[in-house]
Amino acid sequence: MATTRERIMGRDIELSIDEIDELSFNRIVNFVNEQWMQVRNENVKVPDTQKIAALTAVKIAAELLKLKDLQESISNNYEKKIKDIIKQLD
Repeated sequence: MATTRERIMGRDIELSIDEIDELSFNRIVNFVNEQWMQVRNENVKVPDTQKIAALTAVKIAAELLKLKDLQESISNNYEKKIKDIIKQLD
């Protein structure tokens, strides 16, 4: 099992990276840290780093769900178009 130690949200964390290449892993770490900094800057009066971490997780999850919904909508749209084309060919 390959592991690495990275600084994420101000803390050194040891992570397993077996299922992801190093370049992708570095992009993920940078993305999380960017989101952390943005949330922290938007909530300067919140001293609790656990709350900032939770807000960051919620922000990332909301973005992920928005993208999943968009992907599903596009997929459903293409599926409908394919069914319509097949129907026309029959």
